[in-house]
Amino acid sequence: MAVMSWASFGSLSNMKAWVQGNIFALFLVAFLGLALPGFLAYWLMISPFLVLYVARYIVLVGLLLLAFQIAIRGAPWYVRVVLAMILGQMLFNYGFSNIVIGAGGAKFTMAELGVAIGLLFLLPKTFPVLRHIPAFWVCMTALLVPPAIHLYPNIRDYGMAALRDVLSVVDLMYFLAGLSVCIYGLMMGRWMAWRMRFLTIWIIGGSIYGAMAPLSPYILAISPGFQSYQQTIPVLGHMLTAPYNAIAAVAAWYAVPRLYPAAAWLRYPLVVVVMLGSLAAIVLAQSRNLYGAFLLLPVVLAYFGYRKAFSATLAGVVLMIAALGLLETFEVKIPGRISDVTLSAFVDRILSVSGKHGDAVGAHGVQQRMDWWSSSLNKWSVSPETMVFGLGYGQALTNFSAPGGDYGEGVVVREPHNSFISSLSRGGVVYLCLWLYLILSPVIAAAKGARMTNLDPETSMNYRGVATLMVIVMGMLLLTAVSEPIFETPSIAAMYYFVAGVAIVEYLVVSGRIRVPALGAK
Repeated sequence: MAVMSWASFGSLSNMKAWVQGNIFALFLVAFLGLALPGFLAYWLMISPFLVLYVARYIVLVGLLLLAFQIAIRGAPWYVRVVLAMILGQMLFNYGFSNIVIGAGGAKFTMAELGVAIGLLFLLPKTFPVLRHIPAFWVCMTALLVPPAIHLYPNIRDYGMAALRDVLSVVDLMYFLAGLSVCIYGLMMGRWMAWRMRFLTIWIIGGSIYGAMAPLSPYILAISPGFQSYQQTIPVLGHMLTAPYNAIAAVAAWYAVPRLYPAAAWLRYPLVVVVMLGSLAAIVLAQSRNLYGAFLLLPVVLAYFGYRKAFSATLAGVVLMIAALGLLETFEVKIPGRISDVTLSAFVDRILSVSGKHGDAVGAHGVQQRMDWWSSSLNKWSVSPETMVFGLGYGQALTNFSAPGGDYGEGVVVREPHNSFISSLSRGGVVYLCLWLYLILSPVIAAAKGARMTNLDPETSMNYRGVATLMVIVMGMLLLTAVSEPIFETPSIAAMYYFVAGVAIVEYLVVSGRIRVPALGAK
């Protein structure tokens, strides 16, 4: 369209020509600026609940389209769906895990459903390589055998509770996702680009989101929510994975520094935000496991050859302790998950590991867990059959109830807050052995890979740092799994299993134990 001056625009004929040439734009402005807001205002006034119901699905579609677009550009749609679902779990954790599709009793968890659909396309394409990986067959056995033994009678006896409990087994599909996505990326010759983009979104995005942990109550209040199996859950504001993402971000600064922007003007302000947010997420969580993981981080980095990281991260630990001391000295009140954030609360929290000293809440929690573990093991050992094949799914693994609930009634403690005991109790010795292989062999493989010295410079640069990061991520989650239901929490289980699957494939390829053919090669 020709450019007109203001003088010529003032004439009636030119104005008419301009209107005719921009009729669609004018219509769009009128529709979006007047008709649509007016319609929504009228609809909201006469049927507010229906508007909110529709709006949350609009938000869901928007989030999914955004995740689909940014996950891995240029990858097949089924790879992008799988990675978008896993990133959603890693970043938005509990809120994302509770987005379900369907109505009434026919509801499916969106994350598991999306990954399952993606695997329908990925597994046939990658099976020629997968069949040479023992962990693949172990995973398939663990996925199929326990549900085949228990699920039908358990659904008959316990209904939806059985389906909820079996998700801890179903989530092994994330391990398959790690195996198959990595193999398919190698087959396409695109894995390095896929991995870098995935890690960048996870580590940088996750740590920045975690930096908003102090605002969590406000975010939860305004977040759109979705009706899950039992209640409406806000999508945004939950910070279950934030402390783990925070520790991973600190480790990545030393092990995989190229994840951070190269330009100094962006790199260093960003890392300051990430580090401060990471410390805030760890401190506010007031978790003994996370304190332990953060205190061990300098030692682990030094063990894998990052000597400078030892002094730097140790200095970060000292600064964190000094900051807690200043908060207490000047009586600054910052509420944490359990108590105000102070140096005394930090020390008491660590001492409570003994179950006898430190803060009363922490010490009581240790005693509670020991009771829950004992209760689960007593149920598991009731007969040789339950010891070998487990108790199955649906029944609570403890005999205890925690106070609370909507009406003041006790809430049954379903899991003993120890994923190792949960796996043994529900699946018996058979499942425990399969599961231990799947969670421990990737740690061993990644640790071996991170210490390799016979690699060429390019392979070493692209592999060893990521292998170190994977050891740290899996290690801190295993540490936490001793006293928390980590592998019964889908978002955290997804993080572990996906990283574990990638760790297995990368080690086998780098060590020359398997060969991944190019796509189309025979």
